[in-house]
Amino acid sequence: MRFRSAIAILAASAVGLAVAACDVTTEPKSTVTEANVFNDTQSYEAFLAKLYAGLTVTGQQGPDGNSDFSRLDEGFSHYGRQLWQLQELPTDEAVLGWGDAGIPEMITMGWASSNQFVQMMYSRVFYQVSLVNEFMRMTSDEALEERGQTSLRDEIAPMRAEARFLRAFSYWHGIDLWGDIPLVTESFQIGSTPPEQSDRATIYQYVLDELNDIRADLPAAGAAEYGRVDQGAVSMLLAKLYLNASVYIGADQNSLALTEVERVIGAYSLAADYQANFVADNRNSPEIIWAVAQDGDNSRTWGGLTFLIHAAVGGNMNAGDFGIDGGWWG
Repeated sequence: MRFRSAIAILAASAVGLAVAACDVTTEPKSTVTEANVFNDTQSYEAFLAKLYAGLTVTGQQGPDGNSDFSRLDEGFSHYGRQLWQLQELPTDEAVLGWGDAGIPEMITMGWASSNQFVQMMYSRVFYQVSLVNEFMRMTSDEALEERGQTSLRDEIAPMRAEARFLRAFSYWHGIDLWGDIPLVTESFQIGSTPPEQSDRATIYQYVLDELNDIRADLPAAGAAEYGRVDQGAVSMLLAKLYLNASVYIGADQNSLALTEVERVIGAYSLAADYQANFVADNRNSPEIIWAVAQDGDNSRTWGGLTFLIHAAVGGNMNAGDFGIDGGWWG
C-alpha cells in the first residue's frame, strides 16, 4: 500500500475516533475504535502516513477544512510555511508584505512569545511529537502482544524507526528555534502533570542517540520509497546537528558532520539540470535525499510550495510565467 492511500485511510479512522470521544452521553456513530482499528494491519502504515502528512497537510481534508488547529487561518498553520517564516523573515533574505498580526513584527525583529506564528510553529512541533509518541505506544511489543499480533514485530520495526526519525526531526526544529523545550516521549502518560522544561543540550543528545539507534533499522541511503526516510536522511540530519553544535552545546563537532556527509556520497549525485530539483516530477532527481512529498491531487495545502510560489508573485508579474493561475502579492 502506498502512502497516498494510507493518508486517506488514516484520515477516516481519525475522524471516527474523534467522534467516538466527543460526548460520553451520545452513542458513537462510528465503530472505529482503538480496540479494533488495528485489526486491519495496514492501519499501522496508515498511521505512519499521518506522521509524514503532518509536515505536508494542515487537516483532514485539503487544502482546508477540519483543520488540525482552529485558532489560526488554516493555511498559516502549515508546518513548512511556519518554519520558513520563522527562519527567513527575521533575516534580510526575505520580506512578506502582508499586514497580518505578527508578520511585521517578525520582519522587524520585534517578535515575542505572544506572536501567533511563533506559537503556531511551537504547536506544530509538539503536535508531531505527540503523534509519534502515540504511534510508539500503539506499536510497542506490549500493544502487539495484547492484540495477538506479535508476528508483525519485524514488519513494524522499520516503521517505528521512521517515526522516531520524524520525532527527532521536529525536536531539531524545536532546539534550533527555541533552545530549551520540554522532552516528551512515549513514556509520558497523557493527562498527567505537564513535563518540565528540558535544556537544549539534553534534547540535542537525545536526538543524536535516537538517530544513531535507528540507523540500522532503515533502508540504505537512496533505497527508501520516495517520500520516506532512509539512512541517507539520518546522516544528513546528524550532519546538520553537528554543524550547529557550537550553538547548541558550545562544542565544535564539524569533524563528525564531515563523517556523516561522506556516508551519503555515492548514494546520490547532482542532477544534470539544477532546475530538475524544483519541477513537479522532481522525484526523478538523483540528488534529493528526502522529500516532503506534495502534489495537487493527494496533498493539497495553502502552505509548502503553494505558499512559496504563489506568495512571491504579484505586481506586474505574469502568473502564467510561473505555472500558476494567480499571485498572492506577498
